[in-house]
Amino acid sequence: MDSPEQVNTAVNRLRAAQIPWRAMGVIGRLHWLTQFREWLLDSDDAITDLLASETGKSVSAARREFDLAVEAIDYHRSHGAEFLGVQRPRAHSMPTLGVHLSISYRRCAVVGVIAPWTYPLALSLFDAVPALLSGCSVIVKPSSVTPLTVNEVVSGWARVGAPAVLTAALGPEAGPAVLDTVDHVHFTGSADTGKVVALRAASRLIPCRLGLGGKSTAIVLADADLDRAAAAVALGGLAECGQGYHSIERVFVESAVYEAFLDKLGTEVAAFGAEDPEDTDPYVMTSAAHVRFVAGQVEDAVTKGASVRIGGAGTGNRFEPTVLADADPAMAVMTQQTLGPLLPVMRVADVEEAIERTALPWCGPSVSVWTTDDATGGYVRARLTAPEVTVNDVSIHLTPPGFAR
Repeated sequence: MDSPEQVNTAVNRLRAAQIPWRAMGVIGRLHWLTQFREWLLDSDDAITDLLASETGKSVSAARREFDLAVEAIDYHRSHGAEFLGVQRPRAHSMPTLGVHLSISYRRCAVVGVIAPWTYPLALSLFDAVPALLSGCSVIVKPSSVTPLTVNEVVSGWARVGAPAVLTAALGPEAGPAVLDTVDHVHFTGSADTGKVVALRAASRLIPCRLGLGGKSTAIVLADADLDRAAAAVALGGLAECGQGYHSIERVFVESAVYEAFLDKLGTEVAAFGAEDPEDTDPYVMTSAAHVRFVAGQVEDAVTKGASVRIGGAGTGNRFEPTVLADADPAMAVMTQQTLGPLLPVMRVADVEEAIERTALPWCGPSVSVWTTDDATGGYVRARLTAPEVTVNDVSIHLTPPGFAR
C-alpha cells in the first residue's frame, strides 16, 4: 500500500522521466508501446487468469476484456501520429492574411488515471495508452477491490525495458494523493466520487476528465414491442452480472402495459444465461461486499413496498438475477447506483412522467427508449440530457464505457 509520501515521490520521478520521453517523439514512443503490446500478448493466459480470479469473471469474459485493452493499444498505435500532428488552419479575415496559424498540443507532465473495479484492465489502458503516446508520464491508481491485474500489467512495462514513465499506486490513501500531485486526472467511477474528484482538481486548477456511472435507464412506452423490449432490458441489465457502468438499473413503463411488460420481463430474466458456453455461471460478482450492498437495496425496496417478481437473494460472490415490481423514487434502488443484476420496474402515467423521472437525480450515462413511433422516440431523445440515448437499441448498455472513442 502506498502512502501519500510514496505517491509524491513516484510522481516526482515520473515528472523527471517525462522530459526525455517527450523528446523521444511519436516514433520512439510507438516503439515502446509496441514492445509492451507484444509482452501483453505473450502473457495473455497469465493475465486473463489473474483478471478472472480477481474479478469473479469467467476466463472467457476476462479474455474479452483483455482483447479490448489490446485493441485500444492498436487503435492509438494506428492513429496517434495523426491525432498529434500540427494543424494549420487558414486565417479568415483580411488583417490576418499574412499571419500563419497553427494548432499543436502541449503535453501534461504527469497524468493520473483512477480506474474502477468493473473493467480494471481495459479502463486503465483506455486512458493510460493515449497519454503515454502523447508524451506524458502516467500513474495508475486501480480500485482497491481489484489492484492485482493492473499492478501486474504496469510491471510489464518495466519488464520490456521501457522508460520509467508508467507506474501504479495502490491502496486507499493513493487516490487522494494522486489527485494532489498530478497535472491531469482521468477518473472513471461513480457520480458521487466524481464530484469529489472534480472539486479537488478544481482546487488545484488542473484539468480532469470524468467517466461517470449512475442510473442508466430503459423507458418502455405503451406502443412498444413488448417482447423485444423485455428481451433487450434483460440483456442490458444482466450482462456481466449488471456490473457495467452502462447497465440498465431502472425501468420506467407506461401504466397501460405495465403488468404485461413485467410478465414478459420475468420470463426473460428466468431464462437468462451467458451467451458464451464457457461462462458456466454468469451471476458471479466481483466482491462479497458488493453482493451485500445489492441485497441491502433489495431489502430497502421491499420494506418500502416493492415486490420481488424473481430472484432477490445472494450469498458469497453470487446474486440472483432480480426483478422488482412497484418500485418508486423513495427506494434507494431507484437513486443509488447498483452495479448488480437488479432490475427495478416503476409504473409511470405517460411519456412526460417517464422523462421527468429519468432526469432525476440525473439521466445517468445511457437511456434506451422503447416505442414503435419514430416521432415519439425522437421527442424523448431530444428531451433527455444523458450522454447516450437510443431508440429501440440496447447496445449502449453493453459497450464498456470509454471504448468507442
